[in-house]
Amino acid sequence: MRRWKARLILLSFLCGALYFADQRYDYFRLRGLEIAPAGILQDTTVWQSLPRVSERFWPSLFWEKRGFAREIEGAYPVEIRLTASGWGRYKVSIIPLEPMLYVSWNSDMWLLSKNGRMWRTDLPSNASVKGLKLPDKPILAWDSGLATPIDPDAQGGGIFRSSLPLTKIKKWYDMLEKVGWEDDIYCVLAKKIDGRPVVQLLLGSGDGQPGEVVLKEDTANWSSIAAAMAKVFSGAAGPVPKGLVVNATYADSMTFTVTSRDNR
Repeated sequence: MRRWKARLILLSFLCGALYFADQRYDYFRLRGLEIAPAGILQDTTVWQSLPRVSERFWPSLFWEKRGFAREIEGAYPVEIRLTASGWGRYKVSIIPLEPMLYVSWNSDMWLLSKNGRMWRTDLPSNASVKGLKLPDKPILAWDSGLATPIDPDAQGGGIFRSSLPLTKIKKWYDMLEKVGWEDDIYCVLAKKIDGRPVVQLLLGSGDGQPGEVVLKEDTANWSSIAAAMAKVFSGAAGPVPKGLVVNATYADSMTFTVTSRDNR
């Protein structure tokens, strides 16, 4: 019992000494933040997101770093990394998200990043992030009949976690580049026909009647379909002449039909 009392007295003495030192010398006050690279976000945005207690007791920021990062990442299209860089000092690394695609959904235009975040193109905080590079690939249109592409329960402040199948979508775009169609397409429409998920490609510039190609969402036969179409439409300005629709969703991977948009 005496040993425990002695330890308690010693612990109380140490706590009191630390408290006195902190009150006298601000020993545990946050000394500074190194925000790098400079200029991606305003420094005031980062400082205002700090938990107030961390300014008085800097070690607490390390325990609360996920909440600190989520507050900024929920409002700005960036990724935050926090590391201790010395006594009372931290380094805050700010990395702009990499938009992969424009996504048309729910009558709005969105941006989809490579790490699976989605936010509206008119989000005011877009203008606050330096170094945000916009995509130059065909727009992905996500039909309302498909699963909701965002997780509304994971909203921070305009930046959502996306539930889109990124691996599958990346295969679509990689295949379009591989077969040489990417520059001829202005929209990749994901939807269902008769309950089956398909990918509908709209060719042209969006003016007048586009050519269309409807494919299975599985890209396994896209190359062979592209090769067969190149023979059928040899000499055409694009993969499909304007006003024509190629349906390549049949069970036979080499079968496709050609119809006019006016006769559908």
